[in-house]
Amino acid sequence: MNEQSNIRCLALGIQNRQISAEALVTASLEKAMTSVGVFMGIRDETMEQAMAVDAAVRSGEPVPALSGVPVTLKDLFDIRGEVTRAGSTALGHDAEPAAQDCDVAASLRQGGLLFLGRTTMSEFAFSGMGLNPHFGTPMSLWDRETGRLPGGSSSGSAVSVAEGIVPAAMGSDTAGSCRIPAAFNGIVGVKPSYGRLSLKGVYPLSPTSDAPGPMAVDVDSCFILDRLLTGAWDGTGDIPGLHSPGCRSLRLVVPESIVMEELDAPVVSAFQAALEVLEDHGAEIRHRPMPLIDQCVDMFRTRSVVGYEAWHHHREMMERYGDEYDPFVFRRIRSSRGVTEAEQRSRYAEKAGIRQAFSRSMASEAVDAVIYPTVPCIPPAIAEAQHPDNTARINLRCLRNTASANYFDGCSVSLPCSPQEEAPVGLMVSAAHGQDERLYGIVFAMEKALFSLR
Repeated sequence: MNEQSNIRCLALGIQNRQISAEALVTASLEKAMTSVGVFMGIRDETMEQAMAVDAAVRSGEPVPALSGVPVTLKDLFDIRGEVTRAGSTALGHDAEPAAQDCDVAASLRQGGLLFLGRTTMSEFAFSGMGLNPHFGTPMSLWDRETGRLPGGSSSGSAVSVAEGIVPAAMGSDTAGSCRIPAAFNGIVGVKPSYGRLSLKGVYPLSPTSDAPGPMAVDVDSCFILDRLLTGAWDGTGDIPGLHSPGCRSLRLVVPESIVMEELDAPVVSAFQAALEVLEDHGAEIRHRPMPLIDQCVDMFRTRSVVGYEAWHHHREMMERYGDEYDPFVFRRIRSSRGVTEAEQRSRYAEKAGIRQAFSRSMASEAVDAVIYPTVPCIPPAIAEAQHPDNTARINLRCLRNTASANYFDGCSVSLPCSPQEEAPVGLMVSAAHGQDERLYGIVFAMEKALFSLR
């Protein structure tokens, strides 16, 4: 894929018969077949579906607006007739083929998108690194000689976009699982506000925090998927357009907080360059303390809401098949076995209070978004992360900044902000819960300004 190969350009090209769905899917399949660790499975019927799209277009039959464009889906979305394994071998013992599509997949089908395959992920979506000892770990697109972490948990989804196999993919984000791999692979990743997209038919990690999210070559592609997935667009007629007032109206805050501490040098350099570009384009950038963000990070580290839910979901299966779990994931889930129901209720209440306080703060300060690096580090080496002495530390470092947005329950987008030949760095842009549509306009303007850095 090149910069013109986003969902909009490809869909219009197919509709106008400038390109064929068959040729597009053929190229995608060729790349997919040579990829390493990206796919749990590639769907044979996609080529037949692409040929049917071309036949319909040639005959003048009406087809959905995005017909023939291939996408990938993380291995926790139910697709009718397929087994959802969530990156595990343990789940395969009792899992049956899905009787129907999850709501996310059903919406994508309605728009005419073709499912190229299921992508690898951290087992049960419980890691920010993207390691998977069962099915393999795809590498970040950057520095493959060393072999760098792809980011997790939506690792294969991000790499399938970064390698140019597809223009967009679906992941999920509970503490950063769309945005971390987006940052580590130089693409766009979105965490919608909780509840914006349906979780029906999505294998759970934390039902009170999970958020399906799009990942793509650009903001426009993510926006198109959002319109389709929310039901704001039915997939017919003109493809929705994304409009933005530009950077001159933006009021952005860089928090004086832990999320700006202990950053790798390339992250500091790329983030500062991005701030300068945004200011040159007229954005107002303020630096001020935001203790709520520090509270979010502290809560993630010491009072997680996710662990309790994961333990209660997995404990029976862990008793039967615990020896098949990724040992790191097993330990993370089991570490929450002592959390009481009363403690969990307190955590839910604290998180709800943070969400309300953050929304009030953003409104009272008349601020559009908070911005800071998506991840404090560039992608660590896979070999380093696999060493038992390093795994937990690296995982927490990968998740620290992104998890903050999940604990103030905001909508959040990671934008690439480093030159393509350098280590990938993401710029995270977050707004209050429910401000998703406004956030898309904000990041659309920022993406245009930051293009000079790419």
